[in-house]
Amino acid sequence: GHPVPCRVSISPEEPTVEFGTSLLLNCTSSCQNYSRLSWEVSTTKTGPQGPGWVSLSIPNVTDWSLEIQCFGVFGEHRDIATTTLRAYRFSPPQIYLEGDVVAGKEARVTCNASAQVSPPDPPNLRLTLRGGGLPPSTHRGPSVGLGFTAQPEQHGQEVTCEAVLRLGRRTVNASATVTLWVWAAPHDVWVWAPRTVFTAGDNLTVMCRAEGNPLPRLRWELPTNASWELRDGSTTVAIPAAQRAHGGTYRCLAENRYGAGTASIDILFRGSSRNPLIPAVVTLAVATVLVALAVSWWLYRARGWKPMQD
Repeated sequence: GHPVPCRVSISPEEPTVEFGTSLLLNCTSSCQNYSRLSWEVSTTKTGPQGPGWVSLSIPNVTDWSLEIQCFGVFGEHRDIATTTLRAYRFSPPQIYLEGDVVAGKEARVTCNASAQVSPPDPPNLRLTLRGGGLPPSTHRGPSVGLGFTAQPEQHGQEVTCEAVLRLGRRTVNASATVTLWVWAAPHDVWVWAPRTVFTAGDNLTVMCRAEGNPLPRLRWELPTNASWELRDGSTTVAIPAAQRAHGGTYRCLAENRYGAGTASIDILFRGSSRNPLIPAVVTLAVATVLVALAVSWWLYRARGWKPMQD
């Protein structure tokens, strides 16, 4: 049977704002029969008001922590709501890669962020690194780092750092992303020819391929005293009508600023090819002799023909 006492309340209950920015608060009365509804704060205050409410506007927050009160007078009863404004500074995270990331070598990625809150409390800051084929790493504080052995397949993948600053029941989030550029020394160097045994006069082609980042430059070590030409950006050695002098080891060297790789193939030559008319002439002569012998034998048997005697 007792009437509910009139109350005032502040919204938001736990105001947080970035240092140097503006703030707007509302104070609301649960009853309309108040004689006064106002703010008590140690700063210049402005703001509109209406039936059962009054606003507080601070255009430039320059206090890290500020006690704020709203009070309502209801006859002989007085009610007060209190809150604390907390300001903060928060610099978004930044990701750093320590030097070039080279495949097969140790690398490290680091994320830094900074925050400042009302002293003497340290900022409740948490950083998390993830992505890029790396295991997630979380650390409370302004920095988090992760060491890893770089792999070629990580090239082009993204690493993200997420920073979470907790301000009471409110959180402020920010993130940054960087793309991994994984450089690689030449690898998978491969030398290929259609076959390894040739006959003098054949057309000879030897090709070289190599992986790496940046793309490797190719250089050849070829048999001496042999004419040859390079094609397709030095990936192919072409020798028309190759001779015995072109036999030997064909070595391809792939190089970039991170290393070198090599592969080779041995090319052999058998005897020189013969003139294709010679076998035909020999075959025709043999056939002619055989035909002459066959005719002579037939005449001897069929007609009794005998050679003339001296």
